[in-house]
Amino acid sequence: MEILGFQKLSLVDYPEKLCSVVFTGGCNFRCPYCHNKSIVNQCGDTMDEEKLEKTLLKRNKYISNLCISGGEPTLQKDLVSFIKNYKNLGFSVKLDTNGSNPAMLKELLENKYVDYVAMDLKTSLDDYERVTGKSGFEKKIMRSLKLLKTYPIDYEFRTTFVKGMMTVKSIEGLKQMVHNSNRFVLQRGRLNNEVLLPNKEMTSYTKEEMEALKEEFRSFVKEVRLNS
Repeated sequence: MEILGFQKLSLVDYPEKLCSVVFTGGCNFRCPYCHNKSIVNQCGDTMDEEKLEKTLLKRNKYISNLCISGGEPTLQKDLVSFIKNYKNLGFSVKLDTNGSNPAMLKELLENKYVDYVAMDLKTSLDDYERVTGKSGFEKKIMRSLKLLKTYPIDYEFRTTFVKGMMTVKSIEGLKQMVHNSNRFVLQRGRLNNEVLLPNKEMTSYTKEEMEALKEEFRSFVKEVRLNS
């Protein structure tokens, strides 16, 4: 596992739980507003897995929940064995993913190795290439989306809203994608010079605009949340 970041304590990355967060290196998407620039570009020193395990075991009396984020964790070939190990050690595991590897996601779900999955939906399917900078992922995204709706697991879909990236048409497409899902989380994109690909066309939604968007999705999803 290429581990490029570690946060001992997070109050926000695992719903209703305190957790530690591991950040894996690399991503197969290039969303301009991404705030994990160094991790996506695989910059920095990797963390030793044995050292990580010792650190987590010392703290698991107080924190026994682990969030695996990135980058995109499913690019790591040994992700399944990594998660399986922590499940065997008694940890509850949350996975953050962009949904581009449905085969690995299915393996994790079938074996009950993950307890919670947060899948990023970047935009509507017909706009994925423009936002992510990559083509040919639409079918995989839909396969992952359907897997999460099918398996008995706690999950959420979430989207980062950035003006210049999101259009009225893409918002309408997102509504259909998340229709009848358990939970949809709207995230207000925060822009600065440290994002992956700074662009003058990108601006942030106001808090009032995000509240209005939240109301638009309320009739499509069982639960809608706003991370502002």
